[in-house]
Amino acid sequence: MNTLIWIFLFLILFYYAMKLFLRYVLPWLLGRYVRKQQEKYGMPKDPEMKKEGDVRIRKDPSAKKNDDGDFGEYVDFEEIEE
Repeated sequence: MNTLIWIFLFLILFYYAMKLFLRYVLPWLLGRYVRKQQEKYGMPKDPEMKKEGDVRIRKDPSAKKNDDGDFGEYVDFEEIEE
């Protein structure tokens, strides 16, 4: 009878421990994982900071500029009717 009480008490304590873990610890761990991945891939922490349609282009300053002035020639294609 004494062993049955200990098993029952252990199951109750295990239930509440899992309940607390799933409610508080697991969301904290998942949030921490997501923040680490955002930092790793350079995403902004607050998605509202970036306005919709805001585009920024970063250019490599070490890339040499190739501006010949004669980039190519314009070709006007005509449709051929059969």
